[in-house]
Amino acid sequence: MDKIKILIVMLICFNSNLFSQNEPVVLSKVDTTSIKVGEQINYQLSLTVDTISLVALEFSKFNLPFELINEDEWDTVRFENKFNIKKNFSLTSFDPGTFSLKFPKIIINDVLFYSDSILIDVLNVKVDTVSKKFFDIKNIIEVNKNNEGWWKNYLIICIVIFMFILFWKLYKRVLNSKLEKEKIQPPLERAINALHLLESSNLKEQLEYKLYYSKLTEIVKSFLEEEVSLDAIESTTDELINKLELLKDAGKLSLSNETINNFKGVLKTADLVKFAKSNPGNEIAFSDKKVLENVLLDTKEAIPAPSEEELLKNKEYLEQIKNQKKNRLIKLFFGISSGLILVSLIFSIMIFGWQDVKDNVIGNSTKKLLTQDWTVSTYGAFPITISSPDALIRVLETENQKFEWGSLSSSINIIINIKPSDKEKKTDPQQLMDDLIFSLKEIGAENILTKQEEFFLENGLSAIKFLGSFDYSTNSGTQIKKEYSSISFNQQGGVQNVQIIFDRNNNYAKQISNKVEESIKFENQ
Repeated sequence: MDKIKILIVMLICFNSNLFSQNEPVVLSKVDTTSIKVGEQINYQLSLTVDTISLVALEFSKFNLPFELINEDEWDTVRFENKFNIKKNFSLTSFDPGTFSLKFPKIIINDVLFYSDSILIDVLNVKVDTVSKKFFDIKNIIEVNKNNEGWWKNYLIICIVIFMFILFWKLYKRVLNSKLEKEKIQPPLERAINALHLLESSNLKEQLEYKLYYSKLTEIVKSFLEEEVSLDAIESTTDELINKLELLKDAGKLSLSNETINNFKGVLKTADLVKFAKSNPGNEIAFSDKKVLENVLLDTKEAIPAPSEEELLKNKEYLEQIKNQKKNRLIKLFFGISSGLILVSLIFSIMIFGWQDVKDNVIGNSTKKLLTQDWTVSTYGAFPITISSPDALIRVLETENQKFEWGSLSSSINIIINIKPSDKEKKTDPQQLMDDLIFSLKEIGAENILTKQEEFFLENGLSAIKFLGSFDYSTNSGTQIKKEYSSISFNQQGGVQNVQIIFDRNNNYAKQISNKVEESIKFENQ
């Protein structure tokens, strides 16, 4: 009885251990609690649960200001009757401060759990704006394009292409010469040579005889079609013999009956070989070849001499052939010339650029102004001398003088303003700039940018120079980017101002502007 009681107690204890569940364990940790703005935090979430537990994670994103960079797959390890589940996250924050980091909701067996909160210090990045010395933005420096050695690779490519074309032309010429020789060879000679090339001594099998006689009759029939203008290849033996007899009766072909009968005998033998699978033997095969050779010679002699009309037609035909060859040569010449021009154009564009090639081949009006002979003139009562593509025209004759060449709608516009100087009033650069901007606005300039710099002539005379850019709208509504330079002198008892306006995207206009500025001088200085 006591043994039974002990057994019951042990069973109860065993069942209670079997069906009981331990509390889940939720752990979280980070590799650091202090980062700089934008640095990475490695966050790990660890769950320890029974094997029969149901786990659900309500995970959308971490609490602000933390942002998720990357997350790894779940790592699950089983030991005894439990699971250890881990997951790693990479986080960052772009807001400085101290923030609490915790994982969103964790539901285990319909019970809500939270991970421990971890305080993270996000430190700001110090930006040094005082200790370092700042400098003005440097001007754009024009650098000449380095073309040294550019031609070597292109020269090699050109040589390779030229050699390929040369070898190809030579190959085609040799091939064409062989074909021409074959074409020039007379039909009789060509037919007899073809007969001589046929081997009749080593024929053994029926198929060899069939091929031999097929080629034998084909040679003779081709000769008849070419020389006698007779439809021979598509004719049967009887049809071909009938046609020869008709030509003989009509006096167009003076063949003997013996020749016709010999030819007919060979054709009959050929028909037996081809259709009745006959094997005539090597001796008969060789003899038939000799017979056909005589038939060719007799047929050639039997052809009557051509009449004057036929000779005339033949002459016209030869003339036509000559003209065709001449036309082919002309087409070949133009084809090669066009190819060379096209290749040269492509290489020129690759080396110098489309704009330079277009300007040199098609032409550019502004480039023409730059390269033509310029005019050197002196202007105004307080004279200033400049060189320009053409003489400036006087447009204002008062105490103040104005000379102009070109207009705003053209690629370049040169203006000279001259007036007496006020010796009591000192030149104010700011006032000059204000006057310049006001004058540009009067002519329709928009989005005006300007800067000031010193300008020196070759003899050392200094001046105030303003340069910049603006947008200009034409009457058609097209907006053009313009650049300008305005140089003011105080010489010869007067104030001289040289103003140059040119298209911003026109390199030749820029060169004209520089050339005009370099040409400024005062005669008595």
